[in-house]
Amino acid sequence: MIDRRSFPQAIALFVSICAACPAAGAPAVERPFMLWNKRDIARLNKAYATEPWVKQSLSRLEQSRGKPVARLFYAGVLGEEDAIAQEKKTLLDVVHSPAPQGAAQWLTVLRYDLLYHELTPEERRECEQCFRKYIDDHVFRRIIFDDAKWNNRGDYRRYDAREYTRTNWLPNIIWPWKVSANLMAVALMDEALIRKTWSAYGSWQWYFDEYLCDEGFYSEEFSKMTSTPGAMILYCEGLEALGLNELGYGYVGAGGATMRGHLESVIHLGYPRVDLGTSQPHYPSVTLGDLRHRQHFSTGHSVQGYFVQDAIVKGHGPAEATREDLAGGDMRWWTAGAWGGEKRTNRQGLTGPWDMGKTPKMGIPLWFELGHARWPEAGFGYFLTQMRAPDQPRYIPSLLFGLEPLDPKDTPPPPAPSAVWPERGLIMLRAEESPAYWESPAPAVCMRTASNYAHNVHDSFTLAGFYAFHRPIYLNRQTCSSYATGHSRSVASHAGVQVDDREPGFTYETVVRSHFSPLVKFAAARSEAVYEGVELSRSLMLTREYLLDVVSLKSDAPHEYRWRVHALGSAAVPRKIRSDGAPWAVTVEQICPVEDPDSTLLGRGWYDRQIGVRLTMLGDGKTAVDATDTPRLETKPGAAPPRDEIGGTTITVTRKQPSATFIAVHEPFKNGQPQIAEIRRIGETKDGVIAVAVIGQPGSGINDRLLIRLGDDHEQNTVVSGDGERFTFSGHAFVRIGAETVEARGFLLDIQARVPKDANSRLILNGKPVKANVANGVMVFEP
Repeated sequence: MIDRRSFPQAIALFVSICAACPAAGAPAVERPFMLWNKRDIARLNKAYATEPWVKQSLSRLEQSRGKPVARLFYAGVLGEEDAIAQEKKTLLDVVHSPAPQGAAQWLTVLRYDLLYHELTPEERRECEQCFRKYIDDHVFRRIIFDDAKWNNRGDYRRYDAREYTRTNWLPNIIWPWKVSANLMAVALMDEALIRKTWSAYGSWQWYFDEYLCDEGFYSEEFSKMTSTPGAMILYCEGLEALGLNELGYGYVGAGGATMRGHLESVIHLGYPRVDLGTSQPHYPSVTLGDLRHRQHFSTGHSVQGYFVQDAIVKGHGPAEATREDLAGGDMRWWTAGAWGGEKRTNRQGLTGPWDMGKTPKMGIPLWFELGHARWPEAGFGYFLTQMRAPDQPRYIPSLLFGLEPLDPKDTPPPPAPSAVWPERGLIMLRAEESPAYWESPAPAVCMRTASNYAHNVHDSFTLAGFYAFHRPIYLNRQTCSSYATGHSRSVASHAGVQVDDREPGFTYETVVRSHFSPLVKFAAARSEAVYEGVELSRSLMLTREYLLDVVSLKSDAPHEYRWRVHALGSAAVPRKIRSDGAPWAVTVEQICPVEDPDSTLLGRGWYDRQIGVRLTMLGDGKTAVDATDTPRLETKPGAAPPRDEIGGTTITVTRKQPSATFIAVHEPFKNGQPQIAEIRRIGETKDGVIAVAVIGQPGSGINDRLLIRLGDDHEQNTVVSGDGERFTFSGHAFVRIGAETVEARGFLLDIQARVPKDANSRLILNGKPVKANVANGVMVFEP
């Protein structure tokens, strides 16, 4: 029997026991468990006392936007009393702040987990109540739409949607709430709540089933992706510790998206190294959307010019190699006002325009640290070692994910296969696909199809970058100083085609086909929904020396078609060309704008290599060609114009007719010397068969035949002939003619091709030797 006088004490003891126990249905896991567990804490304490790099890493953390994590390290790992008191106060300030709390709560969750044993039973109860209410507010009741609870009509609400699609909301602003709610459920160790929150509409399962594209591509402009992967990583780590990995790292979305794929998508977008003349090279990536002029995941650089766009690794140029603020490699932490803090501001009661403060977000280096720790074979570590400071023989990691310093010789690069990602609307062709790609001069090109995305611009069926010889060759330029408007939003600022000054539409009604072989990479996309009344197709064939680019437009009515590219560098004369059917060419070279190359931001090494591109186009009726200076970034009145040393040349080709086919060869070159001597049309038929010969200078090894069949009937066999040659094929085919070997790729049924006189060439068809007859300088293959 309980003495009534001791009943309050008994109740208090019961509450204390309940608060210290995990919620019903949760596995028995010892706290902390989400970022650092007891085993990690012991290891880190030992390393802090014995490994100099640990203190170096902690010092860097303290001097960056990751300072709150440094304080957590002092509190939760080193157990310093002052840090514990400060972090506990910060946690309770958030918990006691008026609901609905801010959108980025990953630090709040970590504080609760790491300081759990420093909290009183009552404080734990308050944290739990706050977390459960937050989950209910932002996932189940979605009070963002309830004016009585939260009047935010002019701010957050306009970025959300009652019914989600991939493009009618902004996940960089809204998704942090959903991730924070899921993190809180994990922190509570309540399995029933974890699963309920995970499966709620617009929450984790929906994000992977419906929002992420292909194996995990973000469906907004890529530079906005920074907002959440770090918090998503912590969620997956917590789930794994609780034995619920099938909801995190182990979950495969309906379309194939995984957490690993989400992180690897950053690598999939990468181009080869751009050499900035220092020990910290630049590894660019595909850049899309209305903020594409921004320098992604980096501090402001003194290397200026629109070629510094999104990147996996942001390199440093000669003028910035000694800057102390860049000595530690790529920035690991980012903040932005609209991405959420931890508390509401006090304006309009509880309804300030954005959250109070700016919660730091993990950047690419930290995503890649986790990626390397979990999947070392994926190649994340290779990019981490490229981010090390100039005086560092090894990459010094953060203290978050258990990595030791990384030696470059132990972190090989990943392969880089060509690929088509139909949902995200991207085609990436790489002449070199092995791990050597990342350091290769071989060309790579990305093409957009027509799927929509948030923060878009009119970029359907455009080239989203063309790189070769460790240089950007074509890039799409933005002239606005902020979000794209006017010219910057138009397809006119892209390497695309425009019909009657209209803008292309977005559609999933696109037919894509592709075939990748060691010799040539082929891809083609076709749609009748990009421009009303016009069937548009774009076909690419990429070799190690050049890119064949065929744009076909078909209509029953006459139109004005404008085809454009934006090349880095200055064009050789003439600036205007009129063609009535003859081939023509424009050469653009990245030349030094001043007499003394050593005085430039990029340095002598950039210009001494004489990198450029020669664009050759076959004639097709009356054609007008203009080579003009590419518009530059606008500046505010009175401000100094940005230094854009390389400059740019925009080549515009105009044809007025019902249908038009633009057949172009883009040849990057170095040392000021293009290698192609002749490009000619072998044959072309009304049903969409195109055959082109590309002949190189002696010794170049270029003697090619490129065959493409467009349209619905591309799988049907067809015959094309000319110049004493004949080919029967379907789809596409490629033939490279040498003195000893003729190598053919694609769907070829028979070949009659001219070979060097007196040669006894053997035929290799799709990698296998086949019998062919050679006589009088002609090879004949008839199976």
